[in-house]
Amino acid sequence: MSIAPAETRFAGRPSPDVVAIIAIGVLVLGAWVALLVEAVGLGGGSDAFVQALCRPAGALGSDVSAIAWDIGVTALLWMVMSVAMMLPTSVPMVLGFVDLIARRGGSGARAAAAPVALTAGYLSVWLLVSVVAALLQVGAGQAASMLPLPVQASTILAGALIGAAGLYQFSDLKMVFLGACRHPLPALDRDFGLGLSTVVRLGIGQGTRCLGCCGPMMAIMLVAGAMNLAWMGIFAILMTVEKTTTGTLVPRAVGLLLLVAGVALAASAVGVDAIMAWITRG
Repeated sequence: MSIAPAETRFAGRPSPDVVAIIAIGVLVLGAWVALLVEAVGLGGGSDAFVQALCRPAGALGSDVSAIAWDIGVTALLWMVMSVAMMLPTSVPMVLGFVDLIARRGGSGARAAAAPVALTAGYLSVWLLVSVVAALLQVGAGQAASMLPLPVQASTILAGALIGAAGLYQFSDLKMVFLGACRHPLPALDRDFGLGLSTVVRLGIGQGTRCLGCCGPMMAIMLVAGAMNLAWMGIFAILMTVEKTTTGTLVPRAVGLLLLVAGVALAASAVGVDAIMAWITRG
């Protein structure tokens, strides 16, 4: 019994880049569906979606098991949110890596598994960030229940955080990390084997650079609320556009918007009359 050549046996199969796009699309769609289902479940009424858009970090009791449970649930929500928001921005990295393997003549099971390992390494960075974000969010809720800040002070702090994220958009460090996200191949194009541990480390390195690029913008979700689907969608689009365009126009436009939003939010807490009186006295 003769065995057909590899070209014949694998003819008609989708190319690795198509498989990668489909896999990423399925994961991202699944994450958004899960978040939407959770958001609707939070409200329990006809206005459930609107309520979920504005879900804040709730105050907790003093029971340790309840706090641990809330941290676990919040971390899980952040992980799903990270998949929904950050995985689409990894498309240039994954497709570039698939092309790199093809140019080097890689084939077989290891070559097919390499993009999966790369993506796993990339997402592991954001899963760690999710745990840290959950700890911060739950900790802030607990602190607010014991030592509540005046609404005015909380609003000013939120405006300062948003403004700081806007300023970061103009920094050289932001552009260095953004360049690594836009053109991931220089970081990946090195002598590497297709061992899964090696490829996972490459993914972790690229995920770290992505964190340097998008971390401040993701931090705004601590202010907006981890289940704020509206802001999630906006930031996911902005971060994807940033990484798939060239030049400084998009990141600086985003930075300007964040700066204006931060200043406006902080000013709203102080009040226009108080600001004008301060300017007049100066």
